[in-house]
Amino acid sequence: MFIEVENGNNVDKNFSMVYREVETPREVYCIKYSVAGEEKPVQVSGWDAASDRPCPAFACRVEESGDGVALLIYGGSGGIRLKELEDESEWSCQTPNQWGETHLVYPKDAFVVFQDEL
Repeated sequence: MFIEVENGNNVDKNFSMVYREVETPREVYCIKYSVAGEEKPVQVSGWDAASDRPCPAFACRVEESGDGVALLIYGGSGGIRLKELEDESEWSCQTPNQWGETHLVYPKDAFVVFQDEL
């Protein structure tokens, strides 16, 4: 799998990397993320750089070079966007309580809630 993220409104850097999937990607709803030093559940959306709009985000286990299996969380060409779980605001790069990442790599058994589990 090739992940390529473009610099834009969601993230301020380009990123590209090849990962070897060890399972089929599934659409992700929520993960735990460190917010102000505290692990909290957050909603995750993918971000499309061309349309500057949300798109699906996915998670799957991948082989991490030399470190074994890890959980990869990725989205669209603009990366992923996150917000606290109870935040009901629309996804937007102009919303100050949301933030963007190119992708995330977590331990293989990290907390994740998939859309098909809701």
